[in-house]
Amino acid sequence: MTKVVLVSSFLLMGFLAKAQDFQGKAEYFSKRVIKEKVEKLSSETKDAIDPELEKAVKEAMKIASEKQYLLSFNKTECLYEQPEELEKPEAPATAGISVKVLFSGEGKKYLNLKDKICIEEADIFGKEFLIVEPLEKPDWKLLNETKKIGDYNCFKAELTVQVTEKQRNEYEEFLKKEAVKPALFKMDEPKDKVIMAWYTPEIPVSFGPNKYWGLPGLILEINEEETIILCSKVTLSNKEKSKIKVPNTGEKVTQKKFDEIEKKKTDSMKNEDGVIIFER
Repeated sequence: MTKVVLVSSFLLMGFLAKAQDFQGKAEYFSKRVIKEKVEKLSSETKDAIDPELEKAVKEAMKIASEKQYLLSFNKTECLYEQPEELEKPEAPATAGISVKVLFSGEGKKYLNLKDKICIEEADIFGKEFLIVEPLEKPDWKLLNETKKIGDYNCFKAELTVQVTEKQRNEYEEFLKKEAVKPALFKMDEPKDKVIMAWYTPEIPVSFGPNKYWGLPGLILEINEEETIILCSKVTLSNKEKSKIKVPNTGEKVTQKKFDEIEKKKTDSMKNEDGVIIFER
């Protein structure tokens, strides 16, 4: 038994030694399940909803709910992005109404384990920013469940993400406005969420889709409430290392500063019902 363990250990150490300069790309498919809510609306509120606008919003939500992404990585860096050639078109205009839905966190995300830094692209109505934050390792709980994803043996892990101060403040602000005048668009009370991940130690990098990282192997699947991100293809290479491009376009800010700027801008564009109005 001892000999088998020693041989296995040496084989693993040899593989990792050879893999020091390896790099790879992982393609992911993201799908968000849109849950429609049935609200009891007064006749006055129902009349206020434009049927054409409602139709345009639903079409835009459908288009925005499915995305494809690419994760480029080596042992210490990764870049998660949506390739330009894979971006889906906007929903067609309906009765002169054009709607585009953007979910938060769609910009490029760069992680560097050596420098312990995260850089994320973001924009506020056309103004570009780079959100720069120190890396904080997620507190994953490793579980004993296993399954196959493609050719890879995967293990399950859980991560509890607590409600942020920003989310609490937004909900409290909503409740205050709701007490004065019922809103057309309701906000659920924010709650802690549990993220489920499936990772494979057979690819010895600590990265994954979006900003998820910190597991002993590449993350091939993420289940985040109504969103699932699944890896469809992995390509590994031991050839000459190509440089991962660090996002460099936009004003550098912290996450806290970005949230402040975003809130100030969106508040200035909302009408009395809390709906953001665009003029072209």
